[in-house]
Amino acid sequence: MLGSRPVTRPRPTQACTSVPAAAALPTTTLAARVAAALASTLAVVLSAAAGCSEPAELPDATSLASAALQVAAPGAEHRAEQARALVDALMTAPGPGPLLAALGQGHADARALQGPHRLHYRASFSLKPERPERPVVDQPIQQEQQVVDELDLAWGSGPAEPVRMHLSQKTDKGEGREVIILDEQVYTRAAHRGWRSRALDSELHARWLDEAQHCVRDLVELAAPALAIEVRESGDDLVIDLRRADAQDPARIAAGFGREWRQRTEITQIQGSITLVKATGLWRAAELRVNFVVRDALDRPQIGESQLSASVEALPASQIVITAPSGADPVPERVRLELERQRLLGGLAGS
Repeated sequence: MLGSRPVTRPRPTQACTSVPAAAALPTTTLAARVAAALASTLAVVLSAAAGCSEPAELPDATSLASAALQVAAPGAEHRAEQARALVDALMTAPGPGPLLAALGQGHADARALQGPHRLHYRASFSLKPERPERPVVDQPIQQEQQVVDELDLAWGSGPAEPVRMHLSQKTDKGEGREVIILDEQVYTRAAHRGWRSRALDSELHARWLDEAQHCVRDLVELAAPALAIEVRESGDDLVIDLRRADAQDPARIAAGFGREWRQRTEITQIQGSITLVKATGLWRAAELRVNFVVRDALDRPQIGESQLSASVEALPASQIVITAPSGADPVPERVRLELERQRLLGGLAGS
């Protein structure tokens, strides 16, 4: 969500018309090794975590996840232990870093830990000038923007079974796409188009699945510089309540391509909660809202708001019915001259 999605999202104005888009650690062998691996990165956090949900400094999510995952082999049989280590770290030292580490689990982890499931989210992003001004020649304009992104994912495969998935995504601007994969066959449909079929020839769908799984993490990452959390147990779940901290920590601002605008962003309000499954560390539900002010290239303030409503439901495979669409036409192949075929295929054409 609100990251590298296959739909258009507003970004902050940089050029002429651009606008922005408490519980004790269980004494398991793995947990003991994780505690040792995290000792240096959590030293400051542990001293501040007793009775306080706003540690002054926190290791980033990447270092936490790396420390936790380095103590176990990357095989599928260790996924549950790895996930539990992330949950233990979050319960021991609640903070944005451990929360992002748990939310950073990809869709491969979700498939292995919860099996067939349905995922749904609805995300909105809006941006408007604080004080609208008349356009001036040779200066960037201020422009109000809003986008709503909605996604539904059905994953019907069990462990070691062929891929069986249906992903549908659309925006309120009429953009969207729909993808069905059944074993080695792919069916796709763009907005206002019919179904097309082709052989599965890439793993691009793995990226789309990770992006869907990371929708909650994406918004928490935006809020992280000013985020304070409280963790409480509720049966088999952990409920994480989010609020704005008293101070903002610039060290938590996510860096990288496409995130430069966050260096000029102030988080003004954070509300919401996230429900995690204690056994897996995977999110089950999330209701979040983040308000912020971002300044453009001329230091003019723009008011932004992002909201997310998301849920995941694990289901028996028999309750997730995914079938091939009727009337799908093969993806047309470009007509090539025989000489071009020979050049591109190294003489294999016609063999």
